[in-house]
Amino acid sequence: MKTSSPHNLKEPLFTGRLNAFNQPATRSFYQGERLIKSFCGGLIFIFLMILSGGPAVFADSGFDAVLRSVMRVSGTDSSGEAVFGTAFLMQSRGGGSDQAWLVTAGHVFSSIRGEYAQITMRRQTRGIFFATPVQIKIRDGKTPLYVLNSEYDLAALKIILPGEVDCCILASGFAADDERLGRAGFGSGVRVLIPGYPYGEASSEAGFAFVRDGVVSSFPALPSSTNPVFYVDFEVFEGYSGAPVVFSDGGSSGFLAGMVIEEVFLEELRAKGKKTTRTRRGLGLAKVLSGPLIGAFLNSLP
Repeated sequence: MKTSSPHNLKEPLFTGRLNAFNQPATRSFYQGERLIKSFCGGLIFIFLMILSGGPAVFADSGFDAVLRSVMRVSGTDSSGEAVFGTAFLMQSRGGGSDQAWLVTAGHVFSSIRGEYAQITMRRQTRGIFFATPVQIKIRDGKTPLYVLNSEYDLAALKIILPGEVDCCILASGFAADDERLGRAGFGSGVRVLIPGYPYGEASSEAGFAFVRDGVVSSFPALPSSTNPVFYVDFEVFEGYSGAPVVFSDGGSSGFLAGMVIEEVFLEELRAKGKKTTRTRRGLGLAKVLSGPLIGAFLNSLP
């Protein structure tokens, strides 16, 4: 999503640049990394952490792992205005431990001109996180390197993670199917958590997302086959497109219930003499793509 707010896209890029999976990596994956699988409420979160002169710091809760998987996406559109979005890392099939799917709303990538976008990852030194801007290649010329489902406005880009970054890759099981969400009590009236970047802003200098909550406001929310989208009662700002929507039944670390697509508006046409005016009113609702569809999409990819 785009905004006219100024944003500095000329800051120095971290030397460990990310490339699309089908492009040659600019540097090898560091031997100093440690791959750790942690069981959080029955879900496996894969932690990629680098020891930087001190002990690795583990996520204190399952939702900490979600936050460490979420990152800001930025770039500029064809008119030169800043584009902001939110993305998150999901486990890929058949790849190495240094590979993951970067998942976001399709229009976030399609709105960014050129071959590259920027994501804000993080590195950790002695328990302190530092924001790490990284370039990713999203096109080869005019050919997209990401996989797009235009029907659902859903995109995924397979990336290679630099060895220096501290992040969590959400396991494929985090995207629950209809049966698991139903058993957990997901539906109208439940509360969900949404980490994202309003107008591209982060909650700290380390680049972590703001966490907000909302209530699932539409009925029915399941099954996803007949209800591919549902609505959540929270005010969407530009930059929230692609944000994961997480539901927890209280007995687990949570599930991916969906992904923010866009803000919901009411458009009114009013005749004034010979002219017709169009008024757009925000309803304070988010349109959310159902999580099981995201899981099925990722499972269909190589």
